[in-house]
Amino acid sequence: MKAVGRWEAVLAVLPEGCTLAVDANGRFTGEEAIAYGDALAAYPLHWYEEPTDPLDYAAIAKLAARYPGALATGENLMSFQDARNLARYGGLREDRDVLQMDPALSYGFTEFRHTLAALHEAGWSATRCVPHGGHQFNLAIAAATPLGGCESYPGIFAPFGGFADGYGIEDGYVRLPDAPGIGLELKAGLGKVLHELAA
Repeated sequence: MKAVGRWEAVLAVLPEGCTLAVDANGRFTGEEAIAYGDALAAYPLHWYEEPTDPLDYAAIAKLAARYPGALATGENLMSFQDARNLARYGGLREDRDVLQMDPALSYGFTEFRHTLAALHEAGWSATRCVPHGGHQFNLAIAAATPLGGCESYPGIFAPFGGFADGYGIEDGYVRLPDAPGIGLELKAGLGKVLHELAA
């Protein structure tokens, strides 16, 4: 498997205290996801992300029954019902796996609160939720509720992605702005784009 060399190369240069997550972006069939999972099991990964379509609950359940490490999935689910069914039928393990539903893609914070309530009823802690998206809305939700964090990629999807100007990452954490709003208001690059669109 060609990917093994890439994983080993990245692991060899990671700074101390950092871990590697491998994201398949939902591209594998169930059999492919298991084959990659068998190879990944030998490495100390943070998680194996979106190995297959998150609506293919049977494939995820088969992988979860075999793969010993943490799985992360759910970023492409668009509703409370999808998330509830993933928890019910996806075979995921509440002690290690991570749910990545993105409130901005699934009807906002009100719907996400319903999702968290359904997950709680199914035995999941909100700390196992780490929303996908890399934007200020999810950062604000993670701070307002006891989530396990939120995904971020500050240099990607500019000017929408990343954090408010002047709020960098320190030891894996970022502070919330003191200004009103959710941080978009403090992104000068985004303000410029919005002014140009409104002109």
